[in-house]
Amino acid sequence: MIPSVLTQQLRQGIEDFLATTFPIATSHFHGVLRDLLSRPGEVFKGPYLSLGLPFEPGMAGKTFFPAVPMPFAAYLHQEKAFQRLTATPPQSTLIATGTGSGKTECFLYPILDYCHRQRGELGVKVILIYPMNALAADQATRIAKLVFNNPNLKGQITAGLFIGQSERDPRMVMGKDHIITHKDTQRRRPPDILLTNYKMLDYLLIRPKDRELWQHNKAETLRYLVVDELHTFDGAQGTDLACLIRRLKARLGTPENYLCCVGTSATLGDTQKGDALLDYAAKVFGEAFHAGAIITEQRQGAGQFLESSLIRQVAIPSHAHVDDLDPDSHPSYQEYLSKQHDLWFATPIPTADFDQPAWRMALADRLREHVFFQNLLKILGGETLEFGQLLEALSRLTPELQGGDDCYRIHLLNSLLALISVARHASGQPFLQVRLQWWLRELRRMVASVARKTATEGPLLRFFDDLTKTQRQLHLPVVHCRECGSMGWAGRKGGKNSQQVETDLQAFYIAFFHADPHIIFLFPEESVRDIQADAGFYGSLCPACLTLNVPCSQGVCSACSEEKQVIVFIPNNVVRQKDRLVSTHHCPYCGGHNSLTLVGSQAASLTSVLIAQLFASSFNDDKKLLTFSDSVQDAAHRAGFFAARTWRFNFRAALCQCIAATSADLTLASLSEVFIRHWSQRLDENQLIATFLAPNMSWFADFDRLQNTGRLPPGSTLRQAVEKRIDWEICSEFGFNARIGRTLEKTLSATVHLNPELLEQAIQTLLEPLRNEIGALRDLNAPTLRRFFLGFIIHMRHQGAITHAALQSYIEDKGNTYRLKKIPWMPDFGPHTRAPAFLAERFVGERFDLPVARQGHNRTWYQAWAERVFATQELFLSHDIDRI
Repeated sequence: MIPSVLTQQLRQGIEDFLATTFPIATSHFHGVLRDLLSRPGEVFKGPYLSLGLPFEPGMAGKTFFPAVPMPFAAYLHQEKAFQRLTATPPQSTLIATGTGSGKTECFLYPILDYCHRQRGELGVKVILIYPMNALAADQATRIAKLVFNNPNLKGQITAGLFIGQSERDPRMVMGKDHIITHKDTQRRRPPDILLTNYKMLDYLLIRPKDRELWQHNKAETLRYLVVDELHTFDGAQGTDLACLIRRLKARLGTPENYLCCVGTSATLGDTQKGDALLDYAAKVFGEAFHAGAIITEQRQGAGQFLESSLIRQVAIPSHAHVDDLDPDSHPSYQEYLSKQHDLWFATPIPTADFDQPAWRMALADRLREHVFFQNLLKILGGETLEFGQLLEALSRLTPELQGGDDCYRIHLLNSLLALISVARHASGQPFLQVRLQWWLRELRRMVASVARKTATEGPLLRFFDDLTKTQRQLHLPVVHCRECGSMGWAGRKGGKNSQQVETDLQAFYIAFFHADPHIIFLFPEESVRDIQADAGFYGSLCPACLTLNVPCSQGVCSACSEEKQVIVFIPNNVVRQKDRLVSTHHCPYCGGHNSLTLVGSQAASLTSVLIAQLFASSFNDDKKLLTFSDSVQDAAHRAGFFAARTWRFNFRAALCQCIAATSADLTLASLSEVFIRHWSQRLDENQLIATFLAPNMSWFADFDRLQNTGRLPPGSTLRQAVEKRIDWEICSEFGFNARIGRTLEKTLSATVHLNPELLEQAIQTLLEPLRNEIGALRDLNAPTLRRFFLGFIIHMRHQGAITHAALQSYIEDKGNTYRLKKIPWMPDFGPHTRAPAFLAERFVGERFDLPVARQGHNRTWYQAWAERVFATQELFLSHDIDRI
């Protein structure tokens, strides 16, 4: 993993996602999103860099525990933990060291040594509590390997994993990569070490069937209680844990101040506030934590680390190599690293040697001897610094960085950090621990000023929560059409005769999502144009008091006399449904059905983008991820959401790879067959199904069978269902969903086009009849008709008007989405979700488009397109549009 490059890619990924999700077609708002993202500290903070120097070594080497020899020499902080946990009596301890510091070993070897000394004594001697089952399972594998590979432990001590999840094949005995997971076995023969979570431990204390688990425990049998990631048990969960521990000790009759308690965390807070941490731990565990109970990591200083390193390298890559420093300029991870090695040390890495460790070890020595690297370590001084601060300090010591642009300086620092990340000690361990932290703020409660930032720039997009009370009165929420990119303000109109647009954001949200008829949309325009009377009206919005002056006034505001007014178009978005008036979210420019959405993107969506970016990057060879949720209730929803979003991102990546690997001409109709053939050559049938099965198809019985047995049942049709879904997804990717989200079309990765020969035939066929039969088009030329034709077809494509076998019953039933819902392999379609919209000659339902608007309705997209292309007032006549 190259953290410096990944951080850069993550930020670019978020910027690209937001730019493609909210493309702006309204000139008044051009640049507002780019301006928001570029403001320092507004959306992004960091990255923050820390370089972890080697830990101070301990004194005992590998032999601190004679019966449990370690494969490594312990660090000094580990030895301190060993000394406390093996004292007589053992002393409760907080292990507050960073990620990668060996926190687990701090308690694992003492408890294994204790269990070895107590071998033969029945009962649970150690309980390890984890906040997540995934952490418990990972730890179980580590314990299994330690026990299996140590003849003093193998067959002498046991460990069991007791969590709520049921395994397909629970283990009844210890193995080389697993511990006991069979619940009845653990009840009958309790393990020496019990791994669980706090909720399951609660059940184990109260369920009658679990009484056997504690049958051999005497008052002093349980000696150690370890809580991993103690910081996650804050607030109410901390109280729950404290009560649970007290009940556990009461249930087992554990003497007061007998149980040795251990809490671990990389984020226990400011360890300088030791008394507060010790008091917190004492309250949670109900045991005494004395001074010195907090174990923190101890690392070498820069002076000690560089003590024997002489400066032999001073040159740095010049500004002329800025493109070579950019990771995006290189086709692969290997070529990028080879070029950076060449730029810094004038020696590229031979391709044949790339997988060999020798150059990585030599790189560590070269880095120590470079003045820029030494300055970097000394400036950091063991602390964490933001890139901006770091580059400013480095610029004072490096003349080449003075006056250089930010792009060059950032690429230069990232280049060096990439080399540090891949350098290795002779032992094979990382040269230094490179850690970058990058903070991203979710885009929620977004508003925009009505006043322009400057005379030539658009409004300011802001976070409502950052504004003062006065500023909030001059900002409104922003809506965006996901189909055509039109952008405008939204608000809630006051009383019946009030011209004031209210700015109470909470009241607006309630009204917006409940289709309140008082919701209005205000789209800025350069001038007043002719519109149908029932389409809406024009007004001027005052940026100083948010009064809507109607009719449109070119003069001063009627309420505050402000001279600078913003011309806005207010569409008629109120319709009658049954017995009440409701507001619709249809776009007045393209006619998009419920296509007006609020500008913003919350944590779940942004995180799914980050996940996809992380797993797709060639600079990340460690495909692991932990995400944390503020509440247990949200965790399951987030997991499903991430799975659905990342599935689509992965599908797009697979589709893009297939297209790039295919040299023959492709048609949309044949692409699914090519895609399936391409991936069938690279994956076996089970892998193909598991990879491309959509999340909403995981309920299929055949897939459940595949998961449980590794085989499909005889006569299974699951593969056929997956292939049909693939065919639909490909059709949607270039049609129905082509403009929604970060698609291949919007990211400029791939698109479809009309057959040029057929297009020219159609133009020649239509050109003369249009000239001869419609007087307003007597001077029509082929380029203008081509433009009209392409826009017409592209819009139909984006509406999903592409013939597909799955849509036949939907079309026949006049756009009834229930027909789509009945197809088991299709995506979920509901009565209010977006669905394919075909073009109909007459009104057959809200789901289908008309070329010409019905009486009393806004003009259709097709009318607006004809007006824009042909630019003649005569085409306002519906019969001309009809004939075209």
